[in-house]
Amino acid sequence: MTHNMTHNNRDDFDQCTALVFNLLYTNFPQETDVAIDKLSEPVNEDMLDNYFASMRFLQREGLLCYQELYYTVFKGVVLTAKGLKVLDTILDTSPFKDNIAQQISQALDSQNKNAIRMIVQEMMVVV
Repeated sequence: MTHNMTHNNRDDFDQCTALVFNLLYTNFPQETDVAIDKLSEPVNEDMLDNYFASMRFLQREGLLCYQELYYTVFKGVVLTAKGLKVLDTILDTSPFKDNIAQQISQALDSQNKNAIRMIVQEMMVVV
């Protein structure tokens, strides 16, 4: 399956980042297993590859850590202090003074991909 013309790797990164950070923030400080193939539906091979790459990127940037990758599951995933600080940040652009984690959760609940993209991009500036 191929992506449509308006879809790119960054879209997958933004979606994966939002889904994973929402899960980890909700469960913090508990370690959580993240099954890449269960994060989002429908799933295709390109998306899975991008989600794996996104998780590795987020770990390299020091925002999360995991114990191991077992097939399609990242085991023992938890936010780092840096990741928690970023998600607790209140951006100047937030109309209701919600932190980044709250904004991500609201954007996911409303399935607003544009809002997800904007929040993740703003979050990466904070990193």
